[in-house]
Amino acid sequence: EVEEVYAWVDQVPLSRPKRNISRDFSDGVLLAEAVSHFYPKLVEMHNYSAANAHAQKLYNWQTLNKKVLKRLGITLSGKEMEDACNCVPLVV
Repeated sequence: EVEEVYAWVDQVPLSRPKRNISRDFSDGVLLAEAVSHFYPKLVEMHNYSAANAHAQKLYNWQTLNKKVLKRLGITLSGKEMEDACNCVPLVV
């Protein structure tokens, strides 16, 4: 199941190479890019900046959750966003 997700991610053109999914997606930018690939009018990429700082990562996830995922009928909990920021395996 996880391998299928990794194979799917490999088919989506992203701005950074994928090495460690948990770490690579921790700032929310690559997920925003993936959603933008399929729904280009839904995501405004200028709202997301690559980040190492926890506060910026969390801001990106909160913005993605509020402006994009909500429109797709998906809502992330605060814990899910925190776990993604903290690179918890299999959260993304």
